[in-house]
This record gives sequence, C-alpha cells and structure tokens, in this order.
Amino acid sequence: MTFSTPNGTRGGRQPKNSALYRWFQNRQINKLRRKGGKVLGQSGLVLTTVCSKTGQARATPVMWFPGEDGS
Repeated sequence: MTFSTPNGTRGGRQPKNSALYRWFQNRQINKLRRKGGKVLGQSGLVLTTVCSKTGQARATPVMWFPGEDGS
C-alpha cells in the first residue's frame, strides 16, 4: 500500500471535534459501559488506547462483528 501524502504531513494533528459529536460519543461510551450492548443496532464495545507521548487514555465506542465461528 502506498500513500500519496507530502512529506511531513503524516501524523499531523486532526481538527477538533464539534461539541455535538463529543456529546454523542460520550453518551455512547457511558451507555456501553453501563449496559453493554449495541451501537446503531450492531454489537459495540469501548476501545481504550493510551497515548505514547502524554500517557493520556482515550476511549472510543466502536462496533465489532463476530467471526465465522461466532466469537
């Protein structure tokens, strides 16, 4: 796979999310942590990653799809 980005642009900072998007995302995270369950009708989970530079934990709600064996 190749990328056609100019040198120095990979890994740049992304624009801040809007307040509405952050509110919705936090609402989904809280719902999944309390009850587990579904995001937009699909199985969901909260993916937590830790930034290597700052050590700050970041949570993101994601959908997952079971494999062929059901797990």
